[in-house]
Amino acid sequence: MLYDLMKNDINTRQINWQRLYDANRASLENINDANGIVGNTISGRRSHYIIEERIINTTRFNANSVINTKFGSHIDFTGGASFQQQNNHYYKKVDDLLGGEFYVNVNQFAERDFPADNISNQYDLDHPNRILKVGDKFGYDYNINISKVAAWAQGVFKYNKVDFFLAGNVSQTAFYRKGNTRVGLFPNNSLGKGTENSFFDFAVKGGVTYKIDGRNYVFANGAYLTRAPYFENVYISPRTRNSQQDNVESETIQTVEAGYVMNAPNLKIRLSGYYTRFMDGLDVMSFYHDAYQNFVNYAINGIDKLHFGGEFGVEAKITPTLTLNAAAALGRYYYDSKQNAVVTVDNSASVLGKQIIYAENFRVPSTPMEAYSLGLSYRSPKFWFVSLTGNYFDESYLSMNPLRRTWDALQYVAPKSAEYNEIFNQTKFDAQYTIDFFGGYSWKLPKDFEINKRNTFLVFNVGINNLLNNKDIITGGYEQLRYDAQTATSDPVLVNKFPPKLYYAYGLNFFASMTLRF
Repeated sequence: MLYDLMKNDINTRQINWQRLYDANRASLENINDANGIVGNTISGRRSHYIIEERIINTTRFNANSVINTKFGSHIDFTGGASFQQQNNHYYKKVDDLLGGEFYVNVNQFAERDFPADNISNQYDLDHPNRILKVGDKFGYDYNINISKVAAWAQGVFKYNKVDFFLAGNVSQTAFYRKGNTRVGLFPNNSLGKGTENSFFDFAVKGGVTYKIDGRNYVFANGAYLTRAPYFENVYISPRTRNSQQDNVESETIQTVEAGYVMNAPNLKIRLSGYYTRFMDGLDVMSFYHDAYQNFVNYAINGIDKLHFGGEFGVEAKITPTLTLNAAAALGRYYYDSKQNAVVTVDNSASVLGKQIIYAENFRVPSTPMEAYSLGLSYRSPKFWFVSLTGNYFDESYLSMNPLRRTWDALQYVAPKSAEYNEIFNQTKFDAQYTIDFFGGYSWKLPKDFEINKRNTFLVFNVGINNLLNNKDIITGGYEQLRYDAQTATSDPVLVNKFPPKLYYAYGLNFFASMTLRF
């Protein structure tokens, strides 16, 4: 029914393209001082709706050097250095005028908010009221320049009963924004080079393996490191200005793991556990806010996460031709702190508010925290094989909207009520499963096909994933940041006014290949 409605009634579709064309064709306007020329007036059908092309042009240079050597019979040494230089150029181009004759390079949100101000509404103050055709650059125009230099070294020490390694890394990361236009809203903080951020980071790692005998081992590894923040999580609104988050610092990561390994001819076992803590992460979220009727930026800091769990794997030869494989991974990945958000709007440098996000104990999203696999494979002496594997996934969660985990969102609902839980609780995906098949055959060609007196083989492989065509597998998703917030006098909040976006896995899919090997 819904399919028929969308197919036959344009009003049920997400975009009514005809209305956009009609609005542009009816918009006869005069643009005064067009292209920054005093007295120059352009008349015609001005497009207020267009299709734009968002472009990121990236140039990158990498250089690496590695040295490997031995010190005596017990020590292997590896070291290296690297240099990376990257420049990202962000801008937009007009792709389709949708029935109009031209577009004007002005900020329509600022034009609405400041109707009598012909400075604040300009994307490019040095070229005001620029008339645009298809293919012209417009709107934001800026570069992000990034450089990183690093050096690392590792020593591996091997002895009869004990192996261990020590490793270290140091790096210097720098990046800055360079605006290519003087934006009317921020004429003193948009053009040219902004603050250069520089981070010195380091990492120390170590591990030891104890050989109980030739088939049984125990091991333990640990690391402490810092990591420079990603520039996307530093700049509050790089489209419009150089402003960035306060107290920008590197993220700290601490991790340990330990386990047991058995490597026997007919039985292989691996059992391990891990514990990892991430501290002082940053994030920036930008979205259209219905109450402010503008793009809003949430600059979030103090993001801590905790990951811990265990993994188990076994491979057992039941017969010389039949092998059993099983694996399990059980983990829990949590946000481990209340987070702080600073809220700003694109059309103003003023802070709209500061909020505490009650994210503590929410799950890190979009990855299953439990995964199980069981498979059988048969390898024939006549050079063919087949395998069948079943997989089961659980404990996967939807990425949450931080606005719904704040006092502002919850102040007008009763704690622990059904409405409160609908706003606050995190959505858990249903457990899912797949069955996968893989098989192949290797055919030795006659001697007439030998190449350089070497045997030649024709190898056929085929694989079928999701054999039962399970189309309900949600691989990830997120709550939309647009959110119908409740006020003291409003009707009950509509949590699903903007429903979450979900990603689904493919149903049955397959591949086949043929390889000539010699």
